[in-house]
Amino acid sequence: MNISSYNVTDVGYHYIGLRVLANLGSKRPREAQFSAVSANVLKYANDKSLRLMLPAPRGDFQTVGEKVCQELVHLGLAEAPYGSGYGLTPLGRESLELLNQKHHAELRRRMIERHLKTYDNLREVLTKQLDEYAIWSPVVDAKRFSHVEYIAQLLKPTYGSDALEAADNIRLSGLTESAKKTEDVVRQAILDRVYAPDGIRLPLFRSMCDRLASLRLVNIMRATVDDCEFAKYYSPCSSGKSLMTWHVGLSVTLNGDNQFQFFVSEPDMKDEVICDFLLAELLDALQGLRSQAGYYDLPQVRDTVCERMWIPEAAFDEGVNELLDRQPSPVTVGLTYEGISGRRKPLVRSRESIQIFNLLRRA
Repeated sequence: MNISSYNVTDVGYHYIGLRVLANLGSKRPREAQFSAVSANVLKYANDKSLRLMLPAPRGDFQTVGEKVCQELVHLGLAEAPYGSGYGLTPLGRESLELLNQKHHAELRRRMIERHLKTYDNLREVLTKQLDEYAIWSPVVDAKRFSHVEYIAQLLKPTYGSDALEAADNIRLSGLTESAKKTEDVVRQAILDRVYAPDGIRLPLFRSMCDRLASLRLVNIMRATVDDCEFAKYYSPCSSGKSLMTWHVGLSVTLNGDNQFQFFVSEPDMKDEVICDFLLAELLDALQGLRSQAGYYDLPQVRDTVCERMWIPEAAFDEGVNELLDRQPSPVTVGLTYEGISGRRKPLVRSRESIQIFNLLRRA
């Protein structure tokens, strides 16, 4: 089947659903279950925004509870016998046990398997990023949005020598009346090219990539090419071979005997050797970045190191937290209130209290 939900963007919503259904039981009316899941997802989203100093999430999340419950059924983690509420399947109870015991790597592996086995289009989105390495989604400059040469530059990483012709077609179609409109049209043109012949719509692509990022299968970094800015979607995983010692093989059985095989990037940052490797890559990356008063933009360092090491963004954050725990720490962190966004998330450090940082420097 194909995934179609635009607003279940985080696998954390499914974990909330597992806990709510386990607490309420299948004897409760479905409407009460939906309402409880929606309320808990809203709290989760609000708490996350406050913790990261981001704007409050838009919408009231009233419909997300039903969608989460329905997806848990699709994933084989819940069931809904006729005339009763939703209840967990044995697989759902096993997943909840992994969640409660904080076996996060094993739980992620379970959820990756369920997602890739269930959703054909989600699997296709990941496959393209494994095989073609990156999807370049442009951020359009408001001062240049109507220039055909500029549009061609935005299309070039995807269209190659066909970029100028494609840009001219976009301009002639009259779809460049504003920077936002141009950005959406160009991004859709890129998806049409990458996912031809069927294509995939831009809102669903964003939603699926956010979901894949929460499963640590996709990174979304900021990149600049020829004075053009992009959101670069790529996978730190590998389709062909184990690139690093932390790439672990995963085989998902699809219909019949078909197998979807690839290597998941699962570095254990509590491993001192891996953490030392992270430190070496981090310090080397600083040599090529610009600092301000000795500090570097932490999200930019994250982007650089993750691409070099083929690791998920969340693994980088775990590694930096491990480095900060060392005595003495080889790095120090700071905070500036500028530049924090949903795509440029700060580092979260949870110790006696929760603190965030988006600046980093060598100690």
